[in-house]
Amino acid sequence: MFRSAFRHFSSEYFKKMVVHKNPDISVQSKNFAKNFLKKKSEIIKKEISVSEPLWKEPQLDDNDDDLTEEQQMEKQIQKLEPSSRPVVYNLSYYVNKNPVLRTFVQMGVFIRKWDKDPSVAKLVLSLDLDKNVKPFLVFLHDIGVPSENHAFIITKNPAVFQDSLQDLNNRIEYLKSKKFSKEDIVKILCKAPKWLSLNVQEVDTRLGWFQKEFGLTGAELREVVTERPKLVTLPTSIAHKVKFGITDFLDYSPESLKSLLLIYPKLFTKKFEQIEANFIFLTQVAKLTHQDIQMFPSVLIFPLQTLKARFAFLKFLDRIQFDPTKANFVSLKALCESDDKICCPSAENSIIRFTECF
Repeated sequence: MFRSAFRHFSSEYFKKMVVHKNPDISVQSKNFAKNFLKKKSEIIKKEISVSEPLWKEPQLDDNDDDLTEEQQMEKQIQKLEPSSRPVVYNLSYYVNKNPVLRTFVQMGVFIRKWDKDPSVAKLVLSLDLDKNVKPFLVFLHDIGVPSENHAFIITKNPAVFQDSLQDLNNRIEYLKSKKFSKEDIVKILCKAPKWLSLNVQEVDTRLGWFQKEFGLTGAELREVVTERPKLVTLPTSIAHKVKFGITDFLDYSPESLKSLLLIYPKLFTKKFEQIEANFIFLTQVAKLTHQDIQMFPSVLIFPLQTLKARFAFLKFLDRIQFDPTKANFVSLKALCESDDKICCPSAENSIIRFTECF
């Protein structure tokens, strides 16, 4: 408001300077007033002029008559400037346009998982079917990976296309040099596809760490890694924290620690907080010993709430008996079944099911 009032006042003032011949006003001042009024009139003309419409009706070609409405819309979108094009939030938009994505979908690759990482989407869209994808599929076939597992490996580890075939072959040859059999290598890659993205030095360092910290022989190390290859693909800090907690807080000996790794290597890929919470419940409430838990270490990572519910159900039935030398023995392995079943060997070898009533 102040600015408009100032403009009005100044324009009226300059008009008086131009119209009225005042001997006290210099010629220079009059010329300045004339230029000001001229510029102001040009600005007003621009403000009142009708601007062009923001949207123009698209001019369709004669050939567009045979296209559907969706095809016509898509054609108009392609003509827009990049900044005006619609924002794409997932890769499914490019499936019909990109032969690599179309091939992945036909294989069964779950491309939706890549939408969360823009760098992965950018990598996949830059791939060439003949130069990148087909040679990698041939590589998987040559090392013995079944074709039904190809889609899973690509889904879990699309970053493998960043590595050359020479690097991938070197990583396979390293495993062979460590006396991993062909079947073991296939199991490792199918269980942990990200193994292919680890260079030889990383794998060698992590294998050496496990062998040294747990006192494993070469055969034991191969057995553990084949059973749970994520021990190597995950940071060793996870296994180190579990190892430290089991020995220092749960009072297991180094020999028992090695036994836990050989029996259930998955234990060393979980958070120690969950292991500790289950251990406290099993020892203080269920009254189990270290030896009982060592025989069935999977109970240490079973969901605690489900474990408590099943223990309460056994208590309700008066069947809390985990000693195999006594009658009505309930196995800890059965206690950790994935479905709501607890096998209770009795005279009839019956199966007790959880009910909603309980």
